[in-house]
Amino acid sequence: MDLSHYKIGEQDEVIHLESMDDNRVAATSLAQQCRNSIIIQSYDLDPIIYDEADFIEAVRQVAINNSRSSVKILIEDASKVVSGGHRLIELMRQLTSSIQIQKINTDLKTLPDAFLICDDTAILYRKQTHRYEGFVNFNDRGKCRQILADFRDSWEKSMPEQEFRRLHI
Repeated sequence: MDLSHYKIGEQDEVIHLESMDDNRVAATSLAQQCRNSIIIQSYDLDPIIYDEADFIEAVRQVAINNSRSSVKILIEDASKVVSGGHRLIELMRQLTSSIQIQKINTDLKTLPDAFLICDDTAILYRKQTHRYEGFVNFNDRGKCRQILADFRDSWEKSMPEQEFRRLHI
């Protein structure tokens, strides 16, 4: 999948995703273009998509290049993330003021869908978190606004995952 000619904030086109690789390419393309904010909602921070070197470096660049940048990640199951040595966790430990990861309060809600939103404009969306069928759109502020409203509500009711804060010596 070649997304090199798509730019955040320019093309309002739904591009269908059908595989893990499609999702990985789309997520990396969005993150590499992002300047201010990355929002991720994922059941277990899918390592095939979010634990890739190019994606991690793009997130790092967003976090360090702008003092007002923000990376917020909401997950449901932290056990796989902790046991798998996910590189986003290590990055969060290095850049605690810019990157936050919280665990959803499952007493209130579960995460049926998964998404990545960049700069409140571009979105990668999967209706079912455990399936890779979905879409990416580099310029859909309306859909982003709609999903972010629900995300913010869930974020306020979620908790920091203490397991991620442990220091590894």
